[in-house]
Amino acid sequence: MAGVVSHARSAFAIAFIAAQVALVVTAGRRPDGAFGFRMFNESSTIQVSLTREVIAPGGPAGLTRVPVTAGEWHAHDVHGVAHTIAWRDRVRRPELSVFDVEISAAYGANAQVARWTAALDDVASHLDHDAETRRLVLDITVRRNGGEPETITVVRDVRGPTAPAGGS
Repeated sequence: MAGVVSHARSAFAIAFIAAQVALVVTAGRRPDGAFGFRMFNESSTIQVSLTREVIAPGGPAGLTRVPVTAGEWHAHDVHGVAHTIAWRDRVRRPELSVFDVEISAAYGANAQVARWTAALDDVASHLDHDAETRRLVLDITVRRNGGEPETITVVRDVRGPTAPAGGS
């Protein structure tokens, strides 16, 4: 019986160590680099701008971009009632609600882009009181370790209500 327990412990220890090695080896594939070792932190910055795409004044043929200030905008629902929509009502993390200001990309630029993209997905899927916005657009300007800026544009269709027939 003692031999079986000893073999089980050995098997568990080998499996545990193999799992840890796999986490370390694959750290570079994850946006946040979790389980990886970095001797020096990344010193990247990001700046995020939010715009909405709404039907252009000329009709439903095209969309026009409308800038969003401080993550807040006014829109009408399907019944024509005006609402103030605030990004921070859905996204509670303060570091994911700072727009148009260059900030440190804590945990690295890739991790911040992934977090902002997830936040955009959440907001775009919960615009229940906005029948005007067709798409939300994040322009994320990344400056990796003091290098040249690179802009990443993330666009999400709004999965909220649609305008009533006849338009408004």
